[in-house]
Amino acid sequence: MNEYLLNNNFISFGQLDSIESKGMKEALTRHRLLGAQSCNIIPNKKYSHIYIEDGFNDQYGYYNGILVMDNKDVCEITTSSYKLNVDSLSYTKIKDGNFILYTKKTSIEDFKMKYPDEYFRYEIVVQDKVNDLKKCLASDPYTPKPRIHVRSYYFADKKLKNYELIQMKYTDIKDGVIGIPYFKEEKKKEFIDCINNLNILKVGK
Repeated sequence: MNEYLLNNNFISFGQLDSIESKGMKEALTRHRLLGAQSCNIIPNKKYSHIYIEDGFNDQYGYYNGILVMDNKDVCEITTSSYKLNVDSLSYTKIKDGNFILYTKKTSIEDFKMKYPDEYFRYEIVVQDKVNDLKKCLASDPYTPKPRIHVRSYYFADKKLKNYELIQMKYTDIKDGVIGIPYFKEEKKKEFIDCINNLNILKVGK
């Protein structure tokens, strides 16, 4: 799966030159495969469903990744100093030469409870509701659209789907839409109803 993604140009590295692109591919390989091994995910096993979220923060240079195998085994892979400062004890440190990353294995239930933004994106992808979400985000020019540095892939039924950036953070809207000037109340309701009709995580409780 990892080699297939890297060799079939599903990943765009922007304006990187050939040397930088090679380095990025090597880093992705290490993140995914070392992370999977640390979480007791077997790289050569034929899983029926594989979800990958590659998250990058260009400004601060860290990686946040999620692997979900067969819709039940969840592995978080990170190099984010913010996450590690908040909760370093629950992560396993992986060192491969000068390359260091941290992983955490969790259940799908804990994933839903503790990682609502990532879980929301995961469900949007596996339920094939990306276009439905785009319609919600297009309801008004003032609809919340935080920039999320992620790219998602989902392998199911021997087919691979590649998803572009999903500009959505569930935690930004879970209590409703507030503090946005010029966002009319009727459009707020339309947006909230649209998100709730996706039947994933409810907002504006």
